[in-house]
Amino acid sequence: MSLQKHAVQILSTYLAVLVGSLLILHFWPGEVGLWGTTVLSVGGALLAWWFNRQLRLPTAIETAGLAKAETRVIWGVSGVAIVLIVQLLGSWLESWLFYAPAPTLTQATSALHSVPLYALALVWALPLLEEYAFRRVIFGNLASVTGVFGAALISGLLFALATDPTHWLTATLVGIVYAYLYKQTGSVQTPLIAHIGVLALTLGYAIWH
Repeated sequence: MSLQKHAVQILSTYLAVLVGSLLILHFWPGEVGLWGTTVLSVGGALLAWWFNRQLRLPTAIETAGLAKAETRVIWGVSGVAIVLIVQLLGSWLESWLFYAPAPTLTQATSALHSVPLYALALVWALPLLEEYAFRRVIFGNLASVTGVFGAALISGLLFALATDPTHWLTATLVGIVYAYLYKQTGSVQTPLIAHIGVLALTLGYAIWH
């Protein structure tokens, strides 16, 4: 499979899940919509995973080589702490620069109390789709055109606009960290570990407190 075909497949799948989820929750709010979104997200993630397995060509980030499995895990777990620190820094900057309130997880925790399996969408399916789309496809392919820093900035900003435009500065910084983790190991598995870990910790903390 070519890099171009892979990019089209992954981005199309991500956009279909993103738009489809918004439409489902608009027309069927409540538990029905959450179940529909969960099924759509998990199905889209599995499809994207299959598309990703078909790609045999390395992206610009992967040409330097793949780190060992233990190195990828270490960077991924370390990335959880890095992202949490960056989130705190981003929230402080947004409060100082824009007087923006700190982000809350009230809506997500309420949804999880209604449909616990919605956690599959929030903690696994959506992070997987986002890492494939924004890191492996956008960052991975742009790096050879704009350079690593330019690609990280562009992919980070697009990630922010798609996932949390209200807190775009924090989300952009987080996206850049995920790109850095990908660059360090040559594997999208590394930022995926960090992404899943951050969401699991923050949502778990919000639910229990």
